[in-house]
Amino acid sequence: MKILISGCCGFIGYHLTKALLEQKHEVYGIDNINNYYSTKLKEARLKKIKKEYKNFAFEQLDLSKISSLENVQFDLAINLAAQPGVRLDWKENFRYLDSNITGFHNFLDFCKFKNIKKIIFASSSSVYGDGSNKSFKENQKLSPRSLYAATKLYNENLAEVFSNSFDTDIIGLRFFTVYGSWGRPDMAYYLFTDNIFKGKEITLFNKGKMARDMTHISDIVKGIVSSINLIETNNLGYRIYNLGNNDPIKTIDLLRKIEFKLSKKATINEVSSKTESFYTHANLEKAEKEINYHPSVNLDEGLEEFVSWYISYVSI
Repeated sequence: MKILISGCCGFIGYHLTKALLEQKHEVYGIDNINNYYSTKLKEARLKKIKKEYKNFAFEQLDLSKISSLENVQFDLAINLAAQPGVRLDWKENFRYLDSNITGFHNFLDFCKFKNIKKIIFASSSSVYGDGSNKSFKENQKLSPRSLYAATKLYNENLAEVFSNSFDTDIIGLRFFTVYGSWGRPDMAYYLFTDNIFKGKEITLFNKGKMARDMTHISDIVKGIVSSINLIETNNLGYRIYNLGNNDPIKTIDLLRKIEFKLSKKATINEVSSKTESFYTHANLEKAEKEINYHPSVNLDEGLEEFVSWYISYVSI
């Protein structure tokens, strides 16, 4: 297949692009390489892909300009481009609207224009808010607690309407706290590791009592690939799936694990936050049944992989 991936220089985009290129698909990646976090890291990911694969094409492009790809044909389009995170300053909130809402509109408009009938897009566990169940099921009531989460829920609603209106198969994937090598420097696990390693103070929100369903990037990629296999040969309409690990950990316990991996203690600054879910916990019954999704990397193994990569990366 020829596959379009937006956000290919991002954390998940990088790993997914590599996996699909390994499977001999043709991948056309676009990314605006913005400066929300280190452009050096994004460019390093891109450089590595370009060096290792010949079946990859890239254009530095914002979703506002995606219509410029009018002369390229695709069998499948995957939207991973977004403004991530829940802690932007209020004056920066336009980034969520520009990227997550207007950008996704542009992406879907392009798919309609190019008659692309198979689409996968990234949603987020944040759409659940705190929920009411011990594990979050795809059909439960959603109560987003941040503007970021609200934009992701908007995307889900828009995708469902688009699917029904234009007879298009669309899968949305709710990612639960993805971690691993080449990860995002704004994520807690990365910040903990980076600041402990460098002897800097870490910020611990809500006394470390929040719990996250930490999911290794290799499991997330397997879930996306399984979704591709399903959508490629079936008429699905609109589907939504959780991709998580079904094993939440409190952030204070995550911190202790990282301290152990680095053999160093953290200096902690405690801060309260009202914009984040208190816990996330993916119910995987639907994903297990319909896309054969079975995460296999436990947290100790995954953190070992990440910390090993981190030390090698910062020493470059």
